[in-house]
Amino acid sequence: MPASRVQVAIRTRPTSTFARNELNIDTKNNRISVHVNKDTTQYVNNKLEDWAFKFNRILHNVDQEETYETCAEDIVNSVLQGYNGTIMAYGQTGAGKTFTMMGGTQNYKYRGIAPRAVAHVFRHIQTNPQVAITVRISYLEVYNEQFFDLLQENTRLQDLAVMDDAQGNVSVKGLSMKTATSEEEA
Repeated sequence: MPASRVQVAIRTRPTSTFARNELNIDTKNNRISVHVNKDTTQYVNNKLEDWAFKFNRILHNVDQEETYETCAEDIVNSVLQGYNGTIMAYGQTGAGKTFTMMGGTQNYKYRGIAPRAVAHVFRHIQTNPQVAITVRISYLEVYNEQFFDLLQENTRLQDLAVMDDAQGNVSVKGLSMKTATSEEEA
């Protein structure tokens, strides 16, 4: 049975101007410390200078394959056993969410979590023909607290809403769901 808790992994975006003086990334202890110098132009400044954050995993300068193996592979395996699973990317604009989730098109090794998960599911289907599996795909973007169905053109915002059913299951009312019979179709 899969773990029934939320896991938080931080993936840093490689940059040549990394904030070395402000950030300390401790991948061994899965901790990020932030230091911001106080504004010395004020007479009294009681603002905090240091914060520390602990995560389940920190992915610092790792490739797409390690990101998938760390963040998604166990979830996809659990889904193939019949459990629900969600993989979500969150962050500010330009932080690398789309690259992490979808990847780059210039090279196969840059595939993101979503295409790797789809390939994983269809490999499992091919190696287990005795099991009937139907693959349904939805693609939802949440941006500025608004929902966008990325598989439908001209989705009106008022057509999508988060709903709970009587069993406590969460779904998005109005979100399209497409059936896929192959990795290429997905």
